[in-house]
Amino acid sequence: MKFSILKASALAQLMIASLATAQTWSACNPMKRTDCPPNPALSGTYTYDFTKNNAEAPDFIASGQGNIHYEKDGAHFRLAKRLDGPLITSRFYIMYGKVEVQMKAAAGLGIVSSVVFQSDVLDEIDWEWLGGNANEVQSNYFGKGDTSSFDRGAFHPVDNHLQSHTYTVEWTADSVIWSIDGNVVRTLTPDQVSGGDLYPQTPMQIKLGIWAGGDPDNSEGTILWAGGLTDYTKAPFDMIVEKVTIQDYSKGKYYLYTDKSGSAKSIKADNGVIGEAPPKVTTTSHPPIASSEATPAPAPIINLDENRVTKENATNPDGINLSPVTTGSNPKVTDATSIRIGNEESNSDFDAPSSAVKYNLSPFVVVSSVVVLAFSSFVAQL
Repeated sequence: MKFSILKASALAQLMIASLATAQTWSACNPMKRTDCPPNPALSGTYTYDFTKNNAEAPDFIASGQGNIHYEKDGAHFRLAKRLDGPLITSRFYIMYGKVEVQMKAAAGLGIVSSVVFQSDVLDEIDWEWLGGNANEVQSNYFGKGDTSSFDRGAFHPVDNHLQSHTYTVEWTADSVIWSIDGNVVRTLTPDQVSGGDLYPQTPMQIKLGIWAGGDPDNSEGTILWAGGLTDYTKAPFDMIVEKVTIQDYSKGKYYLYTDKSGSAKSIKADNGVIGEAPPKVTTTSHPPIASSEATPAPAPIINLDENRVTKENATNPDGINLSPVTTGSNPKVTDATSIRIGNEESNSDFDAPSSAVKYNLSPFVVVSSVVVLAFSSFVAQL
């Protein structure tokens, strides 16, 4: 009986914590304002091989505490001490597309490696790896920041994520497909989403980063989800990114919201078109990534959204579910290499987010937490 009570209490805390984890803040949310700047479009294919360039990726913005070390085996997103959490965010957006990341997730109890699609209206598609369990990866998605249900997340087996694997997300109007090394592990379609408007459908930036979910200042629910307390005496913890390939399935100079609905129908491409057929991967510096011909049956999906947690302080500067607050002067990407953004060859300096991050808890989360604690106390006295 005591075990059941403790287990129920722990699950309740995780569920409560998960209610505020999707994005709850955006620098400018087009569903709330009409003066938000347009989203600069990738409008093509972006490929960057960290193992061959040994330098920062052009047209990505670095933020968060900590450093990224560029070595022969790739970009080391290093969590060397408490409060570190290096992150890079694309300057450009894609409106449907495909993202492939060849990488090694970080080891370490409580350490979280992440690859995230994120939009200004709080649509989101995620990969997340917990350093305490090298044999699985988590997939998730959010629509408009909604956290009212617990049926979005899934665990997927992987053969030692500390070794190199290629993780892919292909996102279209018809489906989101997560794949590992060319093998499909999950497919999401709009009809599977409670409330079709919560299917991710707005222009996304791409973010890669590492953070300590097991930091002692995080909530108990966060620490439990991350696998336990982080032991900083075992630092550094490195997430190693080897290569990134990003395809935009739409074309244009900018993507613009024409109303406050946050729907795909409200998105227009400046001097372009939304959702063309997937383009072929082309690059002038490296050969295209080969695609797998075989597609095995998807692995079983296990609900994990009740384990989704809030990142409440600077121990999570990667903004997995929250956009960073822009303050002060911002860093700029100065790499001489340029890519085509929209219809122009450009190294233009879009504003970069600072390392300052804001996280919000909804009133419902606070009230629910009090109710759960009171209930747990009552049951414990029985």
